[in-house]
Amino acid sequence: MSLGEAEYYEFLRKMEFNPASYKEIANSLMQNGVIEMYHALVNERDILTLFTIPNLKIFWCCRCHLVADDKSTAHEHLHALVQYHKGHTHRAFKKRLQRSKQRLHPKTTFKKILCPDHAVGVLRYISCKDGQKRSKKQDADGLVGKSHTHYSRCVFERSLLHERSAKKDGGCKDVRCLITENIWDELSDEWLEENVSGDSEYALHHEDTCVCENGEIGKEKRELANKKRSEFYKTARGIEIKKLYKEKSQKKKELIDSLMELKANSNKAKLTKETIARLMDLL
Repeated sequence: MSLGEAEYYEFLRKMEFNPASYKEIANSLMQNGVIEMYHALVNERDILTLFTIPNLKIFWCCRCHLVADDKSTAHEHLHALVQYHKGHTHRAFKKRLQRSKQRLHPKTTFKKILCPDHAVGVLRYISCKDGQKRSKKQDADGLVGKSHTHYSRCVFERSLLHERSAKKDGGCKDVRCLITENIWDELSDEWLEENVSGDSEYALHHEDTCVCENGEIGKEKRELANKKRSEFYKTARGIEIKKLYKEKSQKKKELIDSLMELKANSNKAKLTKETIARLMDLL
């Protein structure tokens, strides 16, 4: 189902949705930690479903789409930081869907939040205008990745809305620090004593033992995984896989170029990945 911006905001109004305050977020962390807390990436088809899931708290959210070189858009989806109420789980929700012969879109995913610092990273990401960066690598469809743009951002304060930048005032780094400090101020001394350690000011996790991207164990795991991946692709098997992937990618690119040529006379906009995938399924 395609939701226009006016329809989307009208739906949020009817659902009485308001972005959570720093105090609400802090209270959730003190009561439940990050148990059943997720970064929800929701395909457009499932946006209405997300807001009607029983016992689910949606903290902040934003809509997002891929922007092609000609400014056409595709891959409409929504980002949100969410948490199930105590005693309820995402697994139970999916089982209820299965029993009713329903399912979420394949591209709708719920990524587990590892710690409060990770949750802050998602809140910062939702506040930023810029989503996934343009990639120079080709994806599974044989296409070079395009940039994603966040719009219709629903956050607690308008002053948090920003564009990607780690240098200028009001950029990503400053906004992340602001969110962290405001949540930190609402947390009790007892909670901080039990759940926070490390040298970082306003830290929101155990820096030495956390597995998130900013924790020492998480950093070590990422470095180890990158090293293992790099070493594998230097082996005979790795080289063979890279060659097969390159050949497959080239075949897909040739097919996509052919499809785009067929459509060029009627529409200058590039075919979206979803459209191309559907056409390829028909071949």
